[in-house]
Amino acid sequence: MNTSRSEQLYKTACGFMPGGVNSPVRACKAVGTVPLFIDHAKGSRIWDEDGNEFIDYVCSWGPNILGHCCEPVINAVKAACDKGLTFGACHKGEITLAELIKKHFPSMEMLRLVNSGTEAVMSAIRAARGYTGRDKIIKFEGCYHGHSDGLLVKAGSGLMTQAIPSGAGVTEGCTKDTLLAKYNDTESVEKLFEEYGSEIAALIVEPCAANMGVVPPEKGFLEFLREITKKHGTVLIFDEVITGFRLSEGGASKYFGVIPDMTTLGKIVGGGMPLACYGGKLEIMQCVAPLGSVYQAGTLSGNPCAVAAGIETIRQIESIPNFYEELDRKSAMI
Repeated sequence: MNTSRSEQLYKTACGFMPGGVNSPVRACKAVGTVPLFIDHAKGSRIWDEDGNEFIDYVCSWGPNILGHCCEPVINAVKAACDKGLTFGACHKGEITLAELIKKHFPSMEMLRLVNSGTEAVMSAIRAARGYTGRDKIIKFEGCYHGHSDGLLVKAGSGLMTQAIPSGAGVTEGCTKDTLLAKYNDTESVEKLFEEYGSEIAALIVEPCAANMGVVPPEKGFLEFLREITKKHGTVLIFDEVITGFRLSEGGASKYFGVIPDMTTLGKIVGGGMPLACYGGKLEIMQCVAPLGSVYQAGTLSGNPCAVAAGIETIRQIESIPNFYEELDRKSAMI
C-alpha cells in the first residue's frame, strides 16, 4: 500500500504541531505506523491522501453513526452556514436540540450546551461540587473523562496507549481531591465511602467503560453505584460522551435501566461537529450561572452550525425503523 503522501504530510505536520497531531491517539504510536491523512469520506468508507480506500470502523469515535456525509445532516449544516457561522448569542436551534436531548434523556431536567466532552465533564463536576458544597470526587482507574486537571489520574484513552499514568503539568493540588476506585469492584468503592463519605461531591463513571477496551458493567454494578451515592448524598454522574445515543437512543442509562443525577453527552449530539452538553436534576443545574454561583461560559457554546448537525442527526435516528436493533445485528455479525 502506497502511503507516501501521508508520510510526507506527517513529516511536515511534525514541524508545526506536537507529534504532528492535534490529539495524541492520532499519532498511531501504539500501532507502529505514521498516521493516515484523510482526504474525504462517504458512508462506511474513508479515503486517504494517497487514494487508499478503507472501511471505517471508528466513525470518528461515535458521531458518524449514520455514516459519513449523511445527506440530510450535510444539508442542514449548509443551510445553517448560509445564516452565519456564529452569533455569540441565543438562537432557537438551541431550544430544539435541548428538547430532543431531554426527550431521550428525561433525567436531564435541565441542560447546558458546551463545545467538547472535556468541557461537559469539567462543568458537571463543578456543578456537583457547587450543589453539594463538597470537594472530593471518585473516578475509576482506566476511565477517561477528558483532559481537565483533576481527572488526569490513571485515565484511559491515549494515556493508556502511551503508558502515561497521569499527565505532566498537573499539580498535586489539582488531583488531591480525586479518589480512585476500580471499575466493577464494589469493595473499592465501599472503602472510599467509608473513609470519605461526607466529603464526596460526585462519583463519575463511564457506565460502559470505553477507554480501556470496551468493558461492560458487571450485573448489579451500576445499581450498586446508584444506591451508595444516594445513601451518602453524592451526585452520580454518567459520562455518556461515548455511549450516549450509541447503546440506545437513551444511552447507557436507558440500556441498563439506571438513572444518574447528571449526564454528560458529546460527539454525537453535534452530529460530528464540536458540541457536547451536560445536564441533570433541576436543583443541581439551577446552581449554574446565571441562576446560581457555579460559573461556566463559552462564546461558541450552542454554535448554530453544530446545533443544526445535532438536531438532524437525532431526527434521522428517530426516523429510521429498528435503528438500534439493526446496529446490534451488524455489530454481532462483524
